[in-house]
Amino acid sequence: MFKSLLHAISLTLGLIFSSPGQTPKTSAAFGNVAQQAFNYFARMDKQPDEFLRNIRLQKVTLELKLKALNLIPPESLVEPSAKGQAKLRALSPILKYHERDSFIELKIIRVPVATASFLAGAAILITEPALELLTTEELQAVVAHELSHEYYWNEFELARRSQQYHVIKELELRCDGIAVITLKQLGLNPDRLISATTKFQQYNERQGFPPSENYVSLAERLRFIQAMTNMIQVRNHAAHTPTRK
Repeated sequence: MFKSLLHAISLTLGLIFSSPGQTPKTSAAFGNVAQQAFNYFARMDKQPDEFLRNIRLQKVTLELKLKALNLIPPESLVEPSAKGQAKLRALSPILKYHERDSFIELKIIRVPVATASFLAGAAILITEPALELLTTEELQAVVAHELSHEYYWNEFELARRSQQYHVIKELELRCDGIAVITLKQLGLNPDRLISATTKFQQYNERQGFPPSENYVSLAERLRFIQAMTNMIQVRNHAAHTPTRK
């Protein structure tokens, strides 16, 4: 069932986006994939909020949203506990920041893996173990990552079809990058993305699920998140520092 849900996420919606480009800066020692992802953000010629507004996509149509939601087997849906509902309510600022608070739905599904998935512009699917395992702040970080998939939906689809796995890995890191921007701009701690990512991998390995091949190594992913945090912090500081005459 889990594989069928993930297959639903690959529904093509014809989303279009554009992004600015300039000469990239360099980062700390990364592998090629992480360096490419870091360079993508280093080329930003606007402040983070404006950058995201410029590449933000149109919402999918209501028809496509309903079609995607209908792909979720009803028997897999779970009603969260009161504690779980409180965590879900805390996701409102994340959804609002990406202008999806009145559109994208949050669904809890009965799957043994600790993970969350973006469902084709319609919903964020959060598994029972993920909802139980993560703190509220960690869940906010994970959902910030999942919402970022919409920005690169076409690129993900093209990479999957052509089996360009290095591109998929870069796009996943870009989603980490947007998650860092989201958390920093909302005054939340991007380190929660690091702790959530670590918890997911450790939990899933204990359950016998190997790491996803869609990501660089955990160590490199965590280095990338920290480098992005530093970059956004420097940019925000520079933006609020008066220029001396």
